[in-house]
Amino acid sequence: MSEMHAYEIPPTLLRNIKQLPEEYPVALLLRHSIREEFGAGDIGNDFPITEDGKNIAFELGRFLSGRLRSLHSSPLLRCVQTAQALREGGGYHLDISEHRFLGDPGVFVLDGALAWSNWEAIGNEGVMRHLASENYALPGMADPERAAQELLRYMLLVMDGSPGVHVFVTHDTILGPVVARLLKQTHEVAKGPLFLEGALFWRSHVGVNVAYRDESLTVL
Repeated sequence: MSEMHAYEIPPTLLRNIKQLPEEYPVALLLRHSIREEFGAGDIGNDFPITEDGKNIAFELGRFLSGRLRSLHSSPLLRCVQTAQALREGGGYHLDISEHRFLGDPGVFVLDGALAWSNWEAIGNEGVMRHLASENYALPGMADPERAAQELLRYMLLVMDGSPGVHVFVTHDTILGPVVARLLKQTHEVAKGPLFLEGALFWRSHVGVNVAYRDESLTVL
């Protein structure tokens, strides 16, 4: 992770949110906020976000105030805490809907025990690169292209036509490969999503639009 962005909301996310059309429902697929580093061999399921993580998630919620429509989260603690901080910052009384497409195990994983062998064999970055660019499934995992499309369909469906920003808090191993596949730019995943970095998706009259970092285009 880049130290330059360790304790701030990624500026490109703020810029992309400012440029969003207001008449459409928009899905923000967001990596959770700052957590402590994992130890060797630790899968980190119970790791919380830090105080800095809570603070910048609160600030993002405040930035979204007036536009935030729904909150969805991976069931893992650091994602739920991120969603809670967003809700507090936005001043909303929204329910947080948990979905295992977003983590524990996530849309790419079919069998968690079997899939973990991939992380042991090739590490987190290796798994992300595979999910971003290969056309076959690793043991215990779904076909990566189909899984990325399935997550996109899920987000577009649950927004239910309600204009505003609908946040889906997830993990780097989901955000990075989904963005890389939909943008057809597998090099993006190698940079790794920062904490509280996100991609924006919305359907308009021209198709499904994606904005991530400095990229913005229609993909479907």
